[in-house]
Amino acid sequence: MKTLLIALSLIAACAPAHASEPDSTYIDHNVRIHLSRTSPEVKKTLEQTRPVEPQSVSVPNFVIKSTNDKFIMAIGGHVNPIVGYDIGNDLYEVDGAGLGFVTSAIPVPAEKGRKSDYFINPLNAQLDFQIVGLAGTPNAITAYIKIGTNNNSPAIKLKRAYISYRGFTGGQVATLMQDGDACQPPTIDPQGPCGMVSTTAYELNYKSPDYNGFRWAIGLDMPSYYASSGYYQGHDYPKYRGEQVTTVQNVEQMTPDIPAWVQYGTATGNRIRFSAMLRNFTYRDLLQDKVRHIAGYGVMLSGNLVPCKAVTLYLQAAYGRGFGAYLQDIAGQPLSFVPSDSKPGYMQASPMMGINIGASFNFAKRWQINIMGSESRIWKVSDYCTAKDAPANYKYALYGAANVFYNITSYLQWGLEYVWGRRMTWDIGGANDSRIQTQIMFTI
Repeated sequence: MKTLLIALSLIAACAPAHASEPDSTYIDHNVRIHLSRTSPEVKKTLEQTRPVEPQSVSVPNFVIKSTNDKFIMAIGGHVNPIVGYDIGNDLYEVDGAGLGFVTSAIPVPAEKGRKSDYFINPLNAQLDFQIVGLAGTPNAITAYIKIGTNNNSPAIKLKRAYISYRGFTGGQVATLMQDGDACQPPTIDPQGPCGMVSTTAYELNYKSPDYNGFRWAIGLDMPSYYASSGYYQGHDYPKYRGEQVTTVQNVEQMTPDIPAWVQYGTATGNRIRFSAMLRNFTYRDLLQDKVRHIAGYGVMLSGNLVPCKAVTLYLQAAYGRGFGAYLQDIAGQPLSFVPSDSKPGYMQASPMMGINIGASFNFAKRWQINIMGSESRIWKVSDYCTAKDAPANYKYALYGAANVFYNITSYLQWGLEYVWGRRMTWDIGGANDSRIQTQIMFTI
C-alpha cells in the first residue's frame, strides 16, 4: 500500500508539468498570423459559406490570416443610421414595426392626428465573425456568428450562429426555403417585401456541390407554429360557436419541418430554383379527446434573369397551406391553422401565397437603382379575423419600393428610398402608409 501511495503521488506531481507542455504535433513554426487586405482568392473562400440573404454583411476589406492561407479570420459589420418620414399612417410607432416597414402592422383605420411621423434610427447595426480552418482544402471548416440590434432596441441579439463542413451546415441560419439571391433587390428597409419567404430557423442542412450548374439541398428545421386559439367561430355548427374545440397545449411537436430545393444556374447569373417544404402540426381534438395531426406544405419558384450585365431581374412566387411561419407578412399571425368549418374538433391548414418581383440597374460603377413589388394573401380565415382583434385581421397586403444607392468608397454608401404599403382586412377596410428614408452606411 505504501508503494502504491508513493507512485500515485509521483504521478500527481508530474501531471501538471506534463499538461503545461505545448503539443507541437500540428504546429508549423514557419507559419505566421498577420493582418492582410482581402485578396480575390480569400474573398472567394469566405463567400462560399457566408449567408446569402437580404441585409447580409459583405466580406470585409481586411482579414487576419496565416501566411499559407490555411487559417482565415474575418471580422465585419456595418452601421447605417436611417432618417425617415411616414406619410399617411404612423407605422413607425407600432410595436413590432418601427424601422421595419411591416405592412401587416399598418393601423386600420389610420388614427386621426397620427397620420405621419419623423424618425432618426441608428439601430440597424450588424457585426459578424467568420473563421475558416483548413481553407482551400476539401476539409475546410467554417464557423460563423452574426450579432446586431433589432431595429427598435439597443439590445444585442444573436442573429446567425452555425458551423459548415463538406456541404453540411448546422445552427441558427436562414431557412433553406428562403432564396436569398432571388427574394428581393437591396433595400434600406430592413423588413423587405411582404410576400417574401424569409425566416430564421434552427436547422441542419446539406447543400450539394455544383454539377455543371445543377445543385440541390435538403434540411431539417425546428418548427414554429402560429394557430388560432381553438375557439370555433364558423357557421356550420352554431352550437359550438365561441367554444374551444381544439388546443395545442400539452401536445408535443415532434416532427421537424423538411425544406428542400433543386436549382440550375449559369455563370452569367441566370438561375431558376424550385423549393418545397413539408410540415406536420399536432393538436388535440377537445370534443373527442384525441391527438390529431395535419400536414402543411409550401412550394416556391424563384430565380434571376440577367438580360445584360447592368440589369438583374428577381422573381419569387410561393403558395402553400399552413406555412405562414415562413411567409414574411403572415409570420406571427395566429392564422396558419384554424378550426375546420365542416368538422368541429378538427383543424385545417389555411391556404396562403407570397409573390415578389424586382429589378436592379447598375448603369455606372458607383450607382445602383432598384425597384420591387410584392403581395401576400391568405384565404379561408375570415371567421377568425374580426374587428375586435384588429392586429390579426389580415386578408392581404401590397408592398412597393424604389431606391438608389451611391458607393462613395468601398466602405461608405449613401442611399435614398421610397416605400409604399397597403394592408387590407376582412371587415374593417384597409389603410396605406408611405415612407421616405435615407441612410449613410459604413461597412467595416
